[in-house]
Amino acid sequence: MTGSPRYRGYHDIGGLPGGPIAVQEFPFEDWQKLSEAIRGALETKYGVVSLDELRRGFESFGHDLYESLGFYERRAEALTRLLAEKDIVTLAEVHARMEKIAAIRDQLVDHEHKILHDGVKRSASFPPR
Repeated sequence: MTGSPRYRGYHDIGGLPGGPIAVQEFPFEDWQKLSEAIRGALETKYGVVSLDELRRGFESFGHDLYESLGFYERRAEALTRLLAEKDIVTLAEVHARMEKIAAIRDQLVDHEHKILHDGVKRSASFPPR
């Protein structure tokens, strides 16, 4: 089928021009390490999730959510949704735990934008993208 257009999902950027690459190292944040450790244990030790399921999860976010999240945020969001889909945890339980952690840190949770923040009122451009 040469010459026929191929469907490309919003997440499929392979082969597209990407512009210059910023060569900069960012240290892993504690939550990123913990998230990866949990994902790894759920995948390899307990067989609860697979990498393919996780990929299906973040490939089904829709363009706006996918683009608004970073790499580890996508993985954490996909894992959360997948665990809810499998009735292992509910989104309400996850949100309640996020609220509890935020309160300890004197922060607020913005569930719509998937962020913790200090509660200071920002301009309409908040949260930054």
